[in-house]
Amino acid sequence: MAAGSPNAELIREGFAAFSERRFDDCLATLDPEVEWHIAFRLPDLPPDLTVVRGHAEVRQLWDQFTAAWESLTFEPERILYDDGERVIARIRVHGVGVGSGVEVDRTIIYLAAVHDGLLRRIVPHDSPEEAAAAAGIDPAQLR
Repeated sequence: MAAGSPNAELIREGFAAFSERRFDDCLATLDPEVEWHIAFRLPDLPPDLTVVRGHAEVRQLWDQFTAAWESLTFEPERILYDDGERVIARIRVHGVGVGSGVEVDRTIIYLAAVHDGLLRRIVPHDSPEEAAAAAGIDPAQLR
């Protein structure tokens, strides 16, 4: 992913910190009132839990989530849209499950709201078009 905008750097640094399990550095990219929508279901999460809010809940989710993975990386591949307040990014996720060795390799499209230079709301989508529709953006504006 090419560097450029402050939001592109924010996305890159946040996901790099998460992938390297530097969780405090990753939290530094998130607004204290962050709203994080869960992309992957874990068996021990309550089935109705779809969103966590604030640094403490996000950190708890990450601790549960990373305990299930021997390795887990989120690689920003491309910023598809950035208007300064909303960012749509294509992220490649690769993980290997603890014990099972099950591999996951998938792409997630994240729609993120940015407030005062921090990620305030992060929502996963299956396609760029779905993320654009959720943001009220014409898909023709995607890069």
